[in-house]
Amino acid sequence: MPPFLERLARVLLETHPDGLQDVAVVLPGRRAGMVLRKYLAQLAGRSQWSPDMLDMGIFLERVSGMRRGSAMELLFLLYRTHRELRGDRTEGFDEFLQWAPVTLRDMSEVDQHLLDLDDLYRELHSYDEIEAWSFTRLGEPSAAQQRLIQHWKATGELHRAMGVHMRAVAMGTAGAVARAAAESVAGTETQLPWKAVWFAGLNALEPAPTTVIQALQKIGLAHLAWDTDRWYLEDPLQEAGLFLRRSIAAMGPGVLPPVDAIRTRPRTVHIVSVPNTVAQAAHAAQYLHELAPDERAATVVVLADELLLMPLLEALPADIAPLNVTMGLPLEALPIHGFTEAFFDLHRGYREEQGFRLADAERFFGHPFIFREDLTPRLITSLRSGQRSTIPLPVLADTMRDSGFPEVEKLIAALTPVNDPVAEMPARSRSLFAWCDALCGSDLLAREQLFRMARLQQHLDQELQRSGLSGIGMEAYTRLRDRLLREERLDLIGEPLSGLQVMGLLETRAIDHQHILVLGATEGILPRGEGEQSWIPNDIRKSHGLPLRHDREAITAYHAIRLLQGADKVHLVHPSITSPDSTGPSRFMAQWAHELPGGTASKVVHSGRTATIAQRAMPLIAVQKDDAVRVRLDAILTKGLSPSALGTWLRCPLDFYFTYIMGIRAPDEVDGQLGSDILGEAVHAVLEAVFRPLLGQRLAAEVLRKAAGNTHAMLLAHLGGAYPPEVLSRGHFRLRIEMAANAMERYLKAEADRCATGFSIPLGLEIPVHGELPGGTRLRGRCDRVEDRDGLVHILDLKTGTVNPADLRLKTLDREGIGAGQQQAMQLLIYAWAYLMQHPDVTVARAAIIPLRTPSAAEGHFLHVGGSSEIWRDQLPGITTLLHTLVDELRDPAVPFIHDPDSKWCTCCTTP
Repeated sequence: MPPFLERLARVLLETHPDGLQDVAVVLPGRRAGMVLRKYLAQLAGRSQWSPDMLDMGIFLERVSGMRRGSAMELLFLLYRTHRELRGDRTEGFDEFLQWAPVTLRDMSEVDQHLLDLDDLYRELHSYDEIEAWSFTRLGEPSAAQQRLIQHWKATGELHRAMGVHMRAVAMGTAGAVARAAAESVAGTETQLPWKAVWFAGLNALEPAPTTVIQALQKIGLAHLAWDTDRWYLEDPLQEAGLFLRRSIAAMGPGVLPPVDAIRTRPRTVHIVSVPNTVAQAAHAAQYLHELAPDERAATVVVLADELLLMPLLEALPADIAPLNVTMGLPLEALPIHGFTEAFFDLHRGYREEQGFRLADAERFFGHPFIFREDLTPRLITSLRSGQRSTIPLPVLADTMRDSGFPEVEKLIAALTPVNDPVAEMPARSRSLFAWCDALCGSDLLAREQLFRMARLQQHLDQELQRSGLSGIGMEAYTRLRDRLLREERLDLIGEPLSGLQVMGLLETRAIDHQHILVLGATEGILPRGEGEQSWIPNDIRKSHGLPLRHDREAITAYHAIRLLQGADKVHLVHPSITSPDSTGPSRFMAQWAHELPGGTASKVVHSGRTATIAQRAMPLIAVQKDDAVRVRLDAILTKGLSPSALGTWLRCPLDFYFTYIMGIRAPDEVDGQLGSDILGEAVHAVLEAVFRPLLGQRLAAEVLRKAAGNTHAMLLAHLGGAYPPEVLSRGHFRLRIEMAANAMERYLKAEADRCATGFSIPLGLEIPVHGELPGGTRLRGRCDRVEDRDGLVHILDLKTGTVNPADLRLKTLDREGIGAGQQQAMQLLIYAWAYLMQHPDVTVARAAIIPLRTPSAAEGHFLHVGGSSEIWRDQLPGITTLLHTLVDELRDPAVPFIHDPDSKWCTCCTTP
């Protein structure tokens, strides 16, 4: 069976042999129109005028004389309408935005369904009135309930006034445009620029467009061509055919009969499980890389999860071209969004007497969108050299001039402080985008993002000025900007019908593809787990025929199963159910696996994959040790290199650079939970409080057992200084506190059992240790506890995490035996070396880590060198030589800071 659009093209040419110049074809989307033009050209065999190719939204605009406004335009128009109605009682724009987007969606749906506004809002008013009286057991409603009851009266007035305003400016919601189109064709002779209008490949039609089509059918202008398969159309239990069955009943069967492709066409449906969400992109890149070029060109990648677009583009091999991407992305999913947020945060944090906050400046200049390996580190180092948390504008300007960035005067203009953001930020934004444009050079994707963000920002600024919101501060401006842009999207435009195609699920409508790769075939995405918000109660929605959740799921079901009609191979990829970010495979997979085999010519195959990414040229961040870096590194080595810093360098040199040279720290995650760092500090404080009174005394078992019973109260008392009691006694906080207290209790009891048969005297707590290497490098740290056990000094480090004893074993003191896995061993070795250097009377010592989670290891996991747990004074020269060798490597200017690909715990690097 030929593809749907090819059959449609043949019917169009047969029906209109004199040409298609006076014909309009209404299709589900722009891409379907491009494919239809291709078939028309192939079948006609000659030059001819193409018909008007429209989607339903554009068609209704042409009929109504109104255009569909953007979310931003409509919100501002609604606010002006609201202000006109409320006068002095108008809410602030910030408060207005808390309810307006949902209200606007409700208004659009009501108009799409041609509901009578008087009847609807009267019913909503009565509904809330009954609810309020029921809630008060038939007593008088409270003042708050009275306000709630009046809400729908006010909303009805707002909707009517908004309708008047939308007609006046010839711009409205999708529903308002559809209602206007339905009214324009009702009861009068319709004047349209076409002699025939074809409605083809459509599925779910609301009452307003249905009314328009029926009106055009009555005057002989409308022709219908449904894109259907008998598999779901003739089965009343198949939700995919729900809306088509309704539309066919209302408007007729159309000129193209249903196909029987799902049942009869041989195909393989391959369901692939990968480890996690991002691994879907890696698997797709690997799969596409292995295809022959001609097969790849016939393949379509469908992103059910549109947020996978950027990971997919990053994962694809460089030689994958030609590639066509025409889908869009939510603004927040693109790098330009985070960069512009950093820019506005920089302005928001400016203080006239102090300047910009250093942290904001570092976030702005260090953002990946403008990061330049040869320029950014030097600039940030210069900013830090002043040793202050804020940077005055003149200092920042001089630093930027010295940085080497191109056209830096434009950036200085962009960072000039503002007094009135609504009036002044447009000029600052234009300067920023002009500077970025010079910086992006030949990076086409970056420049595309930049252009579209600049246009969106210009639109926002114009609407803010038109609405008379001048005089608001920078804090309010950035908050409004965030809310207004939250639902915005940036569309990416590519060359159609050439090479590998990447598209969203909705773009596949009416098009037949032989080879399909679907990413994001996950429950909650295909179909969506949650519908759009609405203020209208479900009972009212149901009684008036407004969409419910099962209606939205039926639409998605049609889009999903429509993929099968023309396909020979379908790959459905989803994250494994064991992945923490997965909600499991889409229900359609289980449905197809149950229904297709046996009753059709389709075969369903399941497999699990580990995704490897095809090799491609990727920019490697390698930070050279230039003069500025060496100055900073020398300052650290002179002041004192900590064991943890040396361990970070062993684990990943680039992480050491970000953390210690640049001083970047991972931001605190404010998630309403008790962080491990805070809890760990509290545990150390409690244990210090237990052992400090016992310094210089032999540890007694009964004292430790008594202390063990008090750990919970002591931990609560310590954390009580930062959190109120009601927080500490509930949920996540209570669970983590009890776990930590139980671990300390078990440890102290195990320590008591050890002391009952041994001899231990605490010599010091939180003891600073330090030593100096040849050349002046200082190593310094702080031991949690030092004690005398049976006459032998023990240097102890307490850990709330896990410890692998095998990582504490060094075969020799040779450099070749020290790797990333020996960072904890090196920490203990430095403690022991420094302590022996400071205490010449001590001949031998042992160093150990005490893992509080493992009571059976209360004695500690010991550092072993050459098979022995004892570190003798005569080993100090060998340890000094080893440490000196490591520091020389750290300082070597010929060895850049590069990420270790095996490192999994970098705090600043992006690990694979």
